[in-house]
Amino acid sequence: MGSESIVRVARQPICDRNQRTFGYELLFRNSATNAALIGNPESATADVIVNSLMEIGLDRLVGSSVGFINVTRDFIVGGYCHALPRDRVILEILEDVSPDQELITEVQKLRKLGYRFALDDFTFQEKAKLLLPLGDIVKVDLRQSSRETIQTERVELQRTNKIMLAEKVETREEFEFSKECGFVYFQGYFFCRPDLFSKVAIPVNRVQLFRLLAELNKPDITPSHLAKTIGEDLSLSYKLLRYINSAFLSLPHQIESIGHAVQMVGLHHIRMLASLVLLSTIDEKPKELITVSLIRAKMCELLAVRFKYEPGESFFTVGLFSSLDAFLDKPIETALESLPLSDRIRDALIGYSGDLGRVLKMVVDYEQTCLDRDSADFQVLEDVYWRAVDWQSELIKGFGSLK
Repeated sequence: MGSESIVRVARQPICDRNQRTFGYELLFRNSATNAALIGNPESATADVIVNSLMEIGLDRLVGSSVGFINVTRDFIVGGYCHALPRDRVILEILEDVSPDQELITEVQKLRKLGYRFALDDFTFQEKAKLLLPLGDIVKVDLRQSSRETIQTERVELQRTNKIMLAEKVETREEFEFSKECGFVYFQGYFFCRPDLFSKVAIPVNRVQLFRLLAELNKPDITPSHLAKTIGEDLSLSYKLLRYINSAFLSLPHQIESIGHAVQMVGLHHIRMLASLVLLSTIDEKPKELITVSLIRAKMCELLAVRFKYEPGESFFTVGLFSSLDAFLDKPIETALESLPLSDRIRDALIGYSGDLGRVLKMVVDYEQTCLDRDSADFQVLEDVYWRAVDWQSELIKGFGSLK
């Protein structure tokens, strides 16, 4: 496959009122303008999107969730929607699509076949109102309308029995406001960025949790010190041993102690599993934060190997702690004050300094689709990202029994 056929895919979580992941919006990015797209650029792009979904696979892209896919007018009327599984996708009609009769007729046919549609960046303008009967979900951008307008329009939307989705939700206050207005789904940086407007003190148990997490992820920790540190937390020890002895890991013998587990499974794997157990105990935070943290950690570790940096454990730690501000609802500088992390890791997390910071910045830029798609590192990052996604998915499979 030539570079002109490569499609870049980013994803952003869409959560429900309980902050559980309902789906992901899939954002397609072509690698470069292709001079071969002469006859019908829209149709050619549609071909690429469909082929990429078939190659990558929706299971890999969204797991058991649904995928929200932006579709153009030509994508719809050209019949490309039929190539997508109706039970796994929600098709987003973009705000600049004109609702002509050909489009309306085709959407009506697709709805009868069981396809669901979302209306992106909806406002009560004349053009958008013509599309309203065609949508199952209406997405409202909190940054485009005033609170008063949203409260007025949501009354009209609720009369139509449309499911409302709030976009650009960036703080807890906006999340609570949206819930009060009757929104069912939510999308935005609140689910992977800190609530900077929070004035609530950090709960002591959460600080202690991250102190323990930092202790476990020290690059020079010994197997005996790791076993001792985990052993001092009864709940952590119990959950970790139960997980290690589960059928999922398929070990030949029962593991009877943390020390035994370190010998059998390995120091790095035990440290990573213990980190997952600890993160999963923060019930009031979106579970998507765990996903983001683990994928970043694994990406940083894989990139360290790729670029021949040492030690790889420090890179995993930087990725794991890169969402610390969101977990603690504090700016990263404040969040790091009481944690026993090295200066190298602190500098990387605060200012992207050194090799650790450079790798983390690449990961974050890729995640937020800020990286130059034509850069030499982009192909490497794309490969590393999907390896990290697969690793994270395998890691948390069957993990729910620990809760």
